Order: sequence, then structure tokens, then C-alpha cells
Amino acid sequence: MSDDSRPTILLNTHVYPRHSTDHVAPFMHDFAKACATFARVVVHCPHDQNLSENEIIDGVEIRRFRYASDEKETLAYRGDMHKQVFGSPLRALFFMKFLRRWRKATKSLIKEISPDIVHAHWLFPGGYVTGKALAKSKGFYLSMHGTDVFLVKKRKMARGMAKRVLRRSEKSHFVSTALQKIIADTCSRKPNSTDLILPMVFGLDEFVEINSKEKTGGFLFVGRLLEVKGVNVLIRSFSELCASNGINWPLDIVGDGREREDLELLVDELKLGDKVRFHGSLERSEVIEMYHNSRALVLPSITTASGEQEGLGVVLLEAMSAGIPVIGTDCGGIPEIIHHEKTGLLVRQNDVSSLCAALKRLQQDIELRESLVTGANQLIQSYYRGDAMVDSIREWYVNIDGIK
Repeated sequence: MSDDSRPTILLNTHVYPRHSTDHVAPFMHDFAKACATFARVVVHCPHDQNLSENEIIDGVEIRRFRYASDEKETLAYRGDMHKQVFGSPLRALFFMKFLRRWRKATKSLIKEISPDIVHAHWLFPGGYVTGKALAKSKGFYLSMHGTDVFLVKKRKMARGMAKRVLRRSEKSHFVSTALQKIIADTCSRKPNSTDLILPMVFGLDEFVEINSKEKTGGFLFVGRLLEVKGVNVLIRSFSELCASNGINWPLDIVGDGREREDLELLVDELKLGDKVRFHGSLERSEVIEMYHNSRALVLPSITTASGEQEGLGVVLLEAMSAGIPVIGTDCGGIPEIIHHEKTGLLVRQNDVSSLCAALKRLQQDIELRESLVTGANQLIQSYYRGDAMVDSIREWYVNIDGIK
């Protein structure tokens, strides 16, 4: 199945794309493919209905562990695992069974393939399970993405567990310095020289528009329809814009989630009619087409009452790669990507009027749009090129035998 002369990296994660065009965590597959250019990569993740337990996708070996019968495997891939667990005692018990099955399967797979590095993704549950399953002599690397870090910030019980996982891990990866700072503040862990700050955006080249065409879309939102994304603020800002200047750009909303019904009711309440279009979850190729047909991307993320924030805002980098200007809020890791009036427009979070003004400004000023696209392209070329990203992760793995 692989070239035995290469080092072996085991990626242990609770979520991974179920097929090559899946909308669930596509960045994880991009990351695995990047690592596969210099190592044998084996991904260990939960099984889901109608999936094979073992397969190869784009040169990446996938091993899926079972934790229940097909119809009961509903914890993973829904985007709400932690809410399921905290929302029901029965689901919490089921989650404990899930962890036990995962730990046992991880130990078995480690024994089978003898990886050089076991790389867990997310503090919970991946980091916790991996730390429990792994012998101390094995290399244990850890990636933190956002929801896991905000769980630590929110719940005291999670902090003790996080501290143990962090002490157990050899190296840590954060998708933004904002997450690194939260861990430093909540877990008394100082940043160190082995930390890797790198967004999970290894497939940006795929978003570049080769043959440009006339755009018929307008403003675009891409992401899960959750409170933290602030889509209700975007809809109210868009409504205010429509009332002020008779805007003829539509607002396209791509994604799904538990907030969708409320958002659709809000659109009806504001009498926006077909000016706001909900597309649901789309395949990756369809999302790319939406980028290419839109005039601007908006990420209106907010800090929720529980302290949850945007870890980074990968869709901003995707839109920049696709050549459209972006608007974002001063939330979480977003300011690490958007430098105001250079790579995009940055507005105050949860501020309808400020976001409305930015929408209006971007719609009316073509020179500004062109300037922001140029600045964003320079950012992508300087920091987020595919080969530079691969080099960064390869260097992080420097102690693996066989990696030069």
C-alpha cells in the first residue's frame, strides 16, 4: 500500500471527508495529501453509514473504526458532537463508548503500522484519545483548530484534561496565534520555539480562477450556519443596505446548520424575498464556482456568549485565492488574515451599521475592490503558496527518520 522507505505519519481525528468531494472538513484531506508528498500517511477516523472501513483516496490510506451499528453511528460528521454530548446524559454515555472504541482501535492500529509520528487533531476528542492510547516512546504531535480551544476556555473541567494532553504532546500546531494565546492564558502554557502557527489551507491553488468570466452574483457567505458565524448580523446589514440604496447585488448563503430555519424566518421577516438565496451544503467544486461567480465574500463572525470565536477563517483565504475581495470582523483569528484596507475590510463584530457601511463601500468602489484583490494576492503568494505550506509542515516533522 505504500513505499516502506518513507516515514509513516498516523493522523488521528474525529472528522475527515467521507469521500473526495465531501464538504465535511475538506482541509483535513488537503493536509493529508500535502503530507503524502514526503511520507506514508494513514488517517484514522470514525466510521459512518455506507462507508468502507479501509480505502485509499488520492494516495492517502483511510482506516475507519466502528463504534456502533450503522444506523447508530451519528456522533461524527454532523458538526455538533460537543453539543450532543453536553445536551443529553444518554448521548454523553454513548460518547464514552465512542472514546473507548476509538482508543482501542488506535492502539491496535499503532501496533499494526508502527508509525514514526502519531498526529492528533483537535484537543478533544483526538488529543485526549491519542494520549491515552500511545506509548510514551512514540512521537505525539497535536493540532488545535478552534472549537477544541474554545471548549477549554469555556469549561474548567476541560482545562485540566487539556493541560495533561499538552504536557503529553511533543509538538503543538495552532491554526492561528489567537488560539495559541488562548491556550497560553487558560492552560499556563507559554508559546515555545517548536510551536507551528499554520492555517489548514493546503489546497488553495484549486480556488484560482483560470478563465475569468462575467460575474452575476453579489455578496457571498460560505460556512456552517451556527451562531458564531454571525449570519443574522449579515442579513440585517444587507437589509439595511437594500433600504438605503436599492442594491441589486444578491446575497448568497452557502452552508447548512441548526441556525438555518431561524435565518430563513429572518429573511422573510425583513421582506428580502429572493435577494437572499440559501444554497445549503454544496460539493467542493460547486463552492469554487460560487466564489468565481461572486463579487465579494463576507465572514461576519461574532464572539458568542460562551466565548466561542472564529479560529481563523479559512474561507477568507479561499476567496482571496479565487480573486474576490473580502469583508471580515475583528473576531478570533480573522485579523491575522485581513489587514484593513490592504487585504480586505475589517469591521467591528456584531455591528450591523459598520458591516452595512462596508458592504456599501465595497459595492460602490470598484477601485477599492481591485486594490484589495491585489493586496490579498500578494498575501497568498508570500505566506500561503502550496509549496511554502508543505515546506513548513515538513520542517515541523524534522525529527522523523527519512525526512530531509
